[in-house]
Amino acid sequence: MGLVNRVFISLEIDPSQTTVSKNEVEQALKTSAGQVGSALAENSVFREVLYQLPSGYEWKLLDQLWTHLPALLTEEDLDRIQSQLTADGLNQALAEDFALLNSPAGFPLKEQIRGDPLGLSRLLIKRLSSLRGEFTAQIRDGFFFSQDGRSCLIWAESALPLTDSKAAEQVQSEVQKALKGLVHGVSARIIGALPHTLANARTVQKDLRKLLPLATLTLFVFFFLIFRNPRALLVVGIPFMAAPAAIAVLRLFYDRVSAIALGFGIVLLGIAVDSAIHIYLALSRNPGGKDAVLKGIKRPVILSTATTLGVFVVLLFSEVPSHRQMATLAITGVFLAVVLAWMLVPTLAIRKPVISKGEHLKPGIRYSTAKLILWGLLLAAAALAWPRLHYNGNFQTLDMVTPKIKADEAHFRATWGPVGDDAFILASGKTLSQALDRNDRVYEELQRHSISGLRSMSPILPGPCLQEQNISNWNTFWGKRRAGVEKKIDRIGTELGFVSGAFSPFFEWLSAEPVILDPSVLISGPLSPLIYSMLRLPDEHGTKNQDNNGHEILITTIAPDTPDTWPVLKKLQEQIPEVAVLSNSKWRSNIETLVRHDVTRLSIAAGILIVCLMWFFFRRPMPVLAALAPVLSALSSMAIFNYLCNKDINLMHILIGIMVIGISVDYGIFVVCAFQRAISKTTFFAVSMCAVSTLSGFGVLTLAEHPALHTLGATVLVGIGAAWPTALWVTPIILKGYK
Repeated sequence: MGLVNRVFISLEIDPSQTTVSKNEVEQALKTSAGQVGSALAENSVFREVLYQLPSGYEWKLLDQLWTHLPALLTEEDLDRIQSQLTADGLNQALAEDFALLNSPAGFPLKEQIRGDPLGLSRLLIKRLSSLRGEFTAQIRDGFFFSQDGRSCLIWAESALPLTDSKAAEQVQSEVQKALKGLVHGVSARIIGALPHTLANARTVQKDLRKLLPLATLTLFVFFFLIFRNPRALLVVGIPFMAAPAAIAVLRLFYDRVSAIALGFGIVLLGIAVDSAIHIYLALSRNPGGKDAVLKGIKRPVILSTATTLGVFVVLLFSEVPSHRQMATLAITGVFLAVVLAWMLVPTLAIRKPVISKGEHLKPGIRYSTAKLILWGLLLAAAALAWPRLHYNGNFQTLDMVTPKIKADEAHFRATWGPVGDDAFILASGKTLSQALDRNDRVYEELQRHSISGLRSMSPILPGPCLQEQNISNWNTFWGKRRAGVEKKIDRIGTELGFVSGAFSPFFEWLSAEPVILDPSVLISGPLSPLIYSMLRLPDEHGTKNQDNNGHEILITTIAPDTPDTWPVLKKLQEQIPEVAVLSNSKWRSNIETLVRHDVTRLSIAAGILIVCLMWFFFRRPMPVLAALAPVLSALSSMAIFNYLCNKDINLMHILIGIMVIGISVDYGIFVVCAFQRAISKTTFFAVSMCAVSTLSGFGVLTLAEHPALHTLGATVLVGIGAAWPTALWVTPIILKGYK
């Protein structure tokens, strides 16, 4: 229905202008709304724009619908009419008509009173309020004003998806152009998905512009201080050559790339450089010929690359598109970086072994009970903390909500309502009649449970089945009463001063055959913008919509989404075919369930894959445990960290946790392989260098303003910060004890 693509613009008078008269305030808002609304309506970026109802829409609408009134009034309305047909009721109604007719405003209403002495048109006007629901707007000259008269509302539906950052920027640009039509003293607040998308995209871009150079500079300075060799800087730069190619490959598979997925490029700074570091240090420090050194380092490089790629391959099966994009970017980037490092690093490494053939063997590592006890305490603490963690599926925790967005949304709800969340009930059908009939069943069920504050087309545009039933009830009702009512009205009217037969137009109308209301009357009438805000026609009807499949017609009913109404809304989907309920509570619940199932499945798959790869590589339990020790430490530290912070874990924690598994297991692999070959000094140094590079690449993300990037950085900082010392101190002890 394009609900996400709605843009609400609330125009308001500057609160400081208290000396301006009400008429001046109203005129300023009308002028502003007219100029801004017309500019938006003429812009192809917007599909539907509602800012003013046509002049004289009330009378035009009554003229259009009066003929069809019998098809619109329900049994409840007929009961109200019955209460008026008593002698007292008729006397009161006709007395009011006589007084109105003899007032200064009465002459233009003469024919209206003759054709509707009982005021049945008021029942019709009451039904129009169903299109407004809980919105507290009042209409003045067709414009939508707040109750205090100091705000005016415009809403539009974007033809572009507002969840796409580029499209959102384009829509924002067009809105800002239109807002140039505001008169002095009038300001605008923009509400909807648009400000959220822009805040997230702009914050990510700002963070990347600030943090990418910082991460790059940190890496280069660090390596220059350690190696004191310009060639080392080139080694660090080699993996960066994979980034453009990785992004190009990503664009081959995805037309629209998430800003978060692109931001994942900063992660590659800390991952892709690992293989280059190991190769460079092995060639420059270890004794022996170049071919022999490369042969010795090849196995751990292949194993670590396989585990890293394996973890990211698991993410390709995620239900979340941005996760798949991140995985595609990581797989391509890491693979190309390793290939480039293997090809180019040997051309840069200077063969100056700093470790002699006798020294490169690590001296005997003493079995340290204290270190194992500390490691065991870490695992035990994590085992206690993990069951106490709560999964928070609320995506608002990862949303960049600025103070302005919060203030604007709070002001909008206070000004226009409703104060709570809304649920959207979608009734669909292959034909408009079918969709309208289902929408009637939805409205009837909601009314039966006394749910108030509904916005629905059913009272003003029921389906053909309900219209036929209403007409049948109408004919039965008046068939028994028409003659008697005509005599009573003629008698009472004559007593009050009306001429005999004054209300003959009304009874001629009663005698006419009722006519079913054709939907095209309303769709093309003065309420067309309001109708289209709740109706979506397929492409062949001339209304192209990205959210519709081009074949079905969708009709929306809006109801309050509260704990009391939700059980009723939930049953609607089960009781009525082709009806779907969209609500914040249901959406959050469904998304939380989907994501929890998704990340649980992916986490288990990643864990099983890593364990299987380790077993395939090492074939014995203790080397496998030694290689996985950094992984256990990383996961344990992240669990303890989250428990100490707020006892919550969210989608980003679990997603990054999967990635940390792939990174930290590499440390264990290199140490185990080095220990098996009795080569440890260079490997220990290389693992430390890799950990520092990863921490610098991820660590700068803790400075990010965006919650998702900040969470990413903090999670990796804690996880890798624990995996690094475990690989150096615990893994060798496990292997030593095994030997």
